Amino acid sequence: MSPAKATAAARAAIPTPIPGTSTTVRPATILVIEDYTDTRELLAALFQRHGYNVIEAEDGVEGLLKAGWLYPDLIIMDLSLPEMDGVEAARRIHAQAKLSQIPIFVVSAYLTDAVKADVRAAGCVEIFSKPFNAGDLVNKVAEALATATTFGPR
Repeated sequence: MSPAKATAAARAAIPTPIPGTSTTVRPATILVIEDYTDTRELLAALFQRHGYNVIEAEDGVEGLLKAGWLYPDLIIMDLSLPEMDGVEAARRIHAQAKLSQIPIFVVSAYLTDAVKADVRAAGCVEIFSKPFNAGDLVNKVAEALATATTFGPR
């Protein structure tokens, strides 16, 4: 095989990076905070299929604790959560200096204009209504991770 063909074959064997990841670092980690098991598992499977690491939490308190312990690169959460609602969880997450730059996406069925305003005031960067378009959500997550520059300790 000629050197040019060998180089071309080697380049073709290199996998295409996953959006939001790099070939030199670990895949991005997404924390999914959702009390409804089917939706949580659907979101986890969706992002695992796209090569992301996924951490799951069933309520706002568990989500807050896991965010502080594990420093995810992005958080996707419902608003209607037991123990602590999503808006309060987002406020508390962003109140911690080490977590303040983590993008938070909201996926919820209860989105009035007043709720959207509260969500934005809590620092959430994207809002998706249920049912959501999976492709749009994946693309927005990839965009947010590609532009994010500051995360907590690893």
